[in-house]
Amino acid sequence: MASEDTLIGNDLVFQLGDDSSPPVYTDFCAVYDFGAIGEEKPLVDVTALCDDARTYRNGLPDGSEIPLSCNFLPDDPQLRELYQAYKNDEIRAFAIQQKGGSPGESITFRATIRAWNLAGAIGERSVFTFTLKVSGEVLWNEAEAA
Repeated sequence: MASEDTLIGNDLVFQLGDDSSPPVYTDFCAVYDFGAIGEEKPLVDVTALCDDARTYRNGLPDGSEIPLSCNFLPDDPQLRELYQAYKNDEIRAFAIQQKGGSPGESITFRATIRAWNLAGAIGERSVFTFTLKVSGEVLWNEAEAA
């Protein structure tokens, strides 16, 4: 694969899942930046008396906090859904997928909405920002074979 084949931000779409199992995802078109998604495992010191140096192993993975920046569209039902999820302390399903990519190939995760902010500087676009905190694992799903 050539380096010019790398994806750029416009090649990705952020999706919001519903409450079904498995979730059905729909494009969240108001989103223009989702920061970064990932996990980090803390180091656990497992050094014993007979070790000659510190010994570590990985702890449980912790998903990242994700700033989700959206164009503020007052009538957008998905913005209202996330606001209500914040108010109701709900965990929601999300996905990141390549536009026009293979169905099923995506990064999926569940997250709680920790915070929301609305910014509206004069002469600039109004921005609705949500802070998501991953709850559970982040999955990089492969496309299903046909």
